[in-house]
Amino acid sequence: MVIKAYQRRWRAPFLRADQTAQEHVRGRGLPCATPLRGPTSLVPGRPHQAVVESLLPDAGVRPFRSAAERRVSAAGLARQIGACRELPALRELADHPLRRPADGLYGEPHSPLFDFAGTAAGAAWIDQYARRAVSVRDADERPPVVAHTDWSARNLRIQDDRLVAVYDWDSVALVPESTAVGQAAVTWSVTADPGGTEFPPLPDIGGFIEDYEAAAGYRLDEEQWRAAGAAAAYTLAYTARCEQALEVTGRARPDQHAAHDRLADIGEALLDITSGRPGDGRAWAAGPPVWGDDRHC
Repeated sequence: MVIKAYQRRWRAPFLRADQTAQEHVRGRGLPCATPLRGPTSLVPGRPHQAVVESLLPDAGVRPFRSAAERRVSAAGLARQIGACRELPALRELADHPLRRPADGLYGEPHSPLFDFAGTAAGAAWIDQYARRAVSVRDADERPPVVAHTDWSARNLRIQDDRLVAVYDWDSVALVPESTAVGQAAVTWSVTADPGGTEFPPLPDIGGFIEDYEAAAGYRLDEEQWRAAGAAAAYTLAYTARCEQALEVTGRARPDQHAAHDRLADIGEALLDITSGRPGDGRAWAAGPPVWGDDRHC
């Protein structure tokens, strides 16, 4: 068994809804741990919660690079979102502890290591990308879906072109499908550990979205593509601000600048992304993928 303990902002109603989704997808064959006990107060009178779940053996975290791994990841997300469409409304999942407040550009950072207010000097260009991205991303007002919102190599394990484990189920939230797909498209290869900080180039971001469409059995429309591209840009901006905070406070590793570099390189393209299908005004695949063939396995 595994006991997971939470900071005070993780509330019991959210965690119960989260476990409902986790148990549902496990029952439909997605490889994840089994919830064994719902949220329980750690100390009487204090808000901190803990949950208990089965131990899911970990084959070891590693970054992904190949087109085959990209397809497996995208298909897994399509499978997860598709399975959760069967669930009744889990409105508690709209209140994710890391959500962006309506009156702010970023939510409270996921770790106290990241002081955005105290390290803002020099980050205005990052924040400008984040503002533009939020505007485009949130223009997609379709009904939200129940989605795992940290569908990255950090939380997935793939072996022999097969998804064998999915972790971090407290990342489940009620979000537009385009948001979930865009966030995954820009993080599918990333672990955030040394050697796994490089974000995918534009062709592999677009390729992930197309892989998702193929697995889901339907296409996202142009507004959803633009919203997905903006969600990817916002994810890079948030991560770049985390990198900035580490840099300013002297905590950054030498490789912790990848989101900053990728945002500077393709931020504009992400905010103007289209599907690349015949007849579209602007294709994402302006050149061959940097990753995207199986020689990189």
